[in-house]
Amino acid sequence: MMTYIIIGVVVGLGLLLCFLLAVANFSWNQFYEKFKENEARRNSFGITTLQYVAQINQNCFQNKLKITRCEEFRDFYGGGYVGLSEKTMRSNSLASLAIVSHELGHARQDFTSDRIKKHNRMRLWGRICGLFFMPLLLGGAVLSLLQVLNVLENVLFLYVGIGCAALALLIFFFAIFLKYKEIQIEKEASDFALDYLSQILTPPEVENCKELLDSARLTYWAGLIRTLLSWTLLTPKNSLFK
Repeated sequence: MMTYIIIGVVVGLGLLLCFLLAVANFSWNQFYEKFKENEARRNSFGITTLQYVAQINQNCFQNKLKITRCEEFRDFYGGGYVGLSEKTMRSNSLASLAIVSHELGHARQDFTSDRIKKHNRMRLWGRICGLFFMPLLLGGAVLSLLQVLNVLENVLFLYVGIGCAALALLIFFFAIFLKYKEIQIEKEASDFALDYLSQILTPPEVENCKELLDSARLTYWAGLIRTLLSWTLLTPKNSLFK
């Protein structure tokens, strides 16, 4: 009976691993397909993205947001600025409205709480900690192995090695935690985006935008999965605190 249980657990873990790898590998393809679909769809009011941002800025931000130009596919929000490429400004596609609305969602987060600022500070600490991840992991493994093989006889080296490996593991879990928190931040920004879009678009158009934003959020889950499974060498190399 125990043998069947073990086999079932192994098979279950294998299926779970395959599912997670499928999500990690195909999420970007799904997002790109949704993006292309909505890039071809024009909003029913013919409003351009620049006009839309100006309207939301006036209605929801009292014109406190500043609009600046950026490179194509580099639309962003940061420090009170909304960056729009020339193509995005002129576009009236649902894809452009959805993506820029998501950035406006980040603006709302920034204006109403310090959630983004706290997360950015944690990411900075994460990058600093990440510099020590590989040295701690390798150092811990080498010290532990050398002590077990009696090359280093003092048992203190084993304790130091285990301690280094434990610190590396804590850094790894900190990276997973930050990626999960980022997903929550992105979800909230998308929820805010849908609020803004519902002020302009028809319900079917909002639903199309929601599908695009959901597929975009899936790419963040893919990043978490790639980090979580990085030790298996089955996913592309992924920085812990990217």
